[in-house]
Amino acid sequence: MRHPRRTTGGATAALLLACALGTAACGSGSPSDSRPRTVAAFTTDQPLTADALGRAAEQLRQRAELLGLADPKVTTGGGVLTLSVAGPIGDRLAALTHRPALELRPVLAAAATGATPAAPVAGLVPAPLQDRFTALDCAADPAADPGDQVLACGDADSGPGRAKFALGPVALRGTDITGSSALLAPDGSGWQVQLDFTPAGTTAFADLTGRIAALDAPANQLAVLLDGTIVSHPAVRDAITGGSAVITGGFDADKAKQLAAQLATPALPPDLHPVTPAP
Repeated sequence: MRHPRRTTGGATAALLLACALGTAACGSGSPSDSRPRTVAAFTTDQPLTADALGRAAEQLRQRAELLGLADPKVTTGGGVLTLSVAGPIGDRLAALTHRPALELRPVLAAAATGATPAAPVAGLVPAPLQDRFTALDCAADPAADPGDQVLACGDADSGPGRAKFALGPVALRGTDITGSSALLAPDGSGWQVQLDFTPAGTTAFADLTGRIAALDAPANQLAVLLDGTIVSHPAVRDAITGGSAVITGGFDADKAKQLAAQLATPALPPDLHPVTPAP
């Protein structure tokens, strides 16, 4: 959906790439970074109060910093947040405003897709989902569903194929974490994102993992979803009581750091978007 154009003060473009030409509007870098500055302006469809605008400005600055943008500064004026960084923003513009919807759900049933004849189903598919589960081929991920029992797609337990899953109610959400960080796995196998839970999240995670650890596969698996797609579904062997967990999913360093930065900062206003320049 195209957002209506908002023009306020000098914020007339989503991304002022003219910085590369050294225009005065972009200014200069900080003393520690002499690169020309790039500016991106954001606004909301519904006006924010002064307090909400101030909070959003700090959240945007913090996320820009965690995304690796140099010397981020955010100013407010006329309902517009103007971000200035040393150097380019590149492909991180969308990540500045989007916080993926994180959900942890228990796996109820799973089956590989693409096999002829159809692969056997492991676990028990709830009756209301059976017809849809049978028809699901994971050629495209099903739309994110806030329901108690849902379908989702992810990588198969073994091999390069895809699998379909029936999942139980959400056990934890992004609101149950206090922070996240990108780490290289101790065995060097790849990058992962560590989640740190709130006290309530710690209790819920310990209860969930303790309950499913005693179940047979695949009901002992915990699905980690981002925007409705399963990125991992590890088997749980014991209750996890330490207040943290890790997400794996074939991340490279950049993707892990981007996801950690998005999850580590509170959600920005949902209708925040770049200011659209005139055609």
